[in-house]
Amino acid sequence: MPMPRKPLEHHQLEGTKPEYVTPDNPTPPSRPKFPRGISKDARKVFKRLCAMLEKRRALTEGDGELLALYCGLADRHDRCLAKIRTEGEVVGYHRLNNRGEDVVTEKPNLHLKIAETCESKMISILDRLGLSPLNRSKVVATEIPQEKKPVDPLTELLERNGQTAEAPADAEVDTLEGLDELPIQ
Repeated sequence: MPMPRKPLEHHQLEGTKPEYVTPDNPTPPSRPKFPRGISKDARKVFKRLCAMLEKRRALTEGDGELLALYCGLADRHDRCLAKIRTEGEVVGYHRLNNRGEDVVTEKPNLHLKIAETCESKMISILDRLGLSPLNRSKVVATEIPQEKKPVDPLTELLERNGQTAEAPADAEVDTLEGLDELPIQ
């Protein structure tokens, strides 16, 4: 039986780092460039997937190649489905028998096999991107972009050196002690 995990509070007290915690430096969010040479329909798929991944805070520039592959497969899949709709799932193919006569045989449409292959590869890409229920939790979210506040250069320099900017001792402190408490009429 394995040793039970220590709570994170115990690790903090002991100054150790748990091995089961995700790293503290998540990847910064970024949007990949549009791949070259894809159709308008594939561009729509690319934008739709990017929007989904951005909403989940899982989109980085490194996902661009996977998204490009997915868009190409989706385009090929759509073309094959269009052929299957016009020709049907079972097609008559001409072949020659052993006497050299032309014989028509019914076989599954060749485009059906291509479409099925595209579907399985598209599912595996969606899994790797974390867009399936099984792999959703395995994808590490990108860091939340923080708004940068304008910083005084002197304060920034002092903070880097471990010091704080304190007000001089002879500066006046604004207090309300000397005011009368009479109501204004």
